Amino acid sequence: MSALLITFGRWGGIVTLIVLLIALVKQLIALVSFLLVAIKIGIVLAFVAVLALLARMESDEPRAYQSVLFVAALVLLLITLGRLAQVLGADGFLGAPGTVTWVGLIFAAAAGWLALRRGSAVSALIAALAAGAVLLAFVDWVFSPDGPDTSRYLLIALIGAYVVAHLQVRGDRPRHAVQLVNAAGVAALVLQLTFLIAVVFGELTGGLLGGDSGAGLRDFSPGTGWELIFVAVGFGLIAYAAIDRERGPAYLGFLVLGLFVLLAGFPGEDGASVIGWPLLLLLLGGAGLAFGLRPLEPLPPEPRTGPDAPTVPVAPAAAPAPVPGPGPADPKTEPLRPVAPEQPADPPAEPPAVPPEKPADPPDPPTERLDPPDEKPS
Repeated sequence: MSALLITFGRWGGIVTLIVLLIALVKQLIALVSFLLVAIKIGIVLAFVAVLALLARMESDEPRAYQSVLFVAALVLLLITLGRLAQVLGADGFLGAPGTVTWVGLIFAAAAGWLALRRGSAVSALIAALAAGAVLLAFVDWVFSPDGPDTSRYLLIALIGAYVVAHLQVRGDRPRHAVQLVNAAGVAALVLQLTFLIAVVFGELTGGLLGGDSGAGLRDFSPGTGWELIFVAVGFGLIAYAAIDRERGPAYLGFLVLGLFVLLAGFPGEDGASVIGWPLLLLLLGGAGLAFGLRPLEPLPPEPRTGPDAPTVPVAPAAAPAPVPGPGPADPKTEPLRPVAPEQPADPPAEPPAVPPEKPADPPDPPTERLDPPDEKPS
């Protein structure tokens, strides 16, 4: 009997070892597959990043294709970091708050570097949103708050931080400042979605469980203070867009006001009523129309347009010479001393006169030889 038990024990150890080896191989295969995916994405990321960084900057603002390369590089970087987190043991793709914290820090730093060094405005928007996500994930990871109220207050703080940062960079980097305003609008939309999801989930839960169908509206609808924040942010975005003529804040302001109408339009405990926001907004709108339609004074005529007058340079007037005259002597000032007239400069020395050369004597004329006459014979 003991020999049989020993045999079964050996076979059991062998089977257990085989099962462990199979599990280890599966883990290794999964690890290798994740590593291969991360390596492939890393290669593509390196290629796109090299294209984006080697592109020559022709001005302070990147061109359209450079901005596309920056965004593509950031998206690939986020996917690579998420795969790397899974390889290191994270649950899901950016599922845990701790994973979101360290991945978001790296991602926000890369986007911020592109925004500062390459002048990319869209990278500034991505960096601002990533920084906000890191803050929310860090608080959730460290403190584990109950309910969404902590995240909502953090979103309000983020809106204020984005506005302050906008005022700081408005003069030096106006395009980055606009993106910070857009980030504030996105934070306001996320804040509204927390209420909307809670209301919808409460209504569905109450209806499915057979409870009160209006429990979601009573328990999760925003109060007057939150609605006042939504109105202020929405009208602020639209006013900013009208003044600076930017389209992004206008779209975000429209969405914020649309969600405000949806949240404030749910009937309360006493049913639908015009008392409250409908009446207040009607009075404000009427006052605005009356102010806009008030009689105005006629504007002055526009100046005539024509060619510019020629510019004539004007010679500066000579300073008058001081006129000496008798007067009381001032002990603090020295008397004027007469200036000696300037002596005329000596004329340049003339070279010594060269006597004219004596003309050479003409040559003697040639002399002819006279032969004696021949004598005739007598």
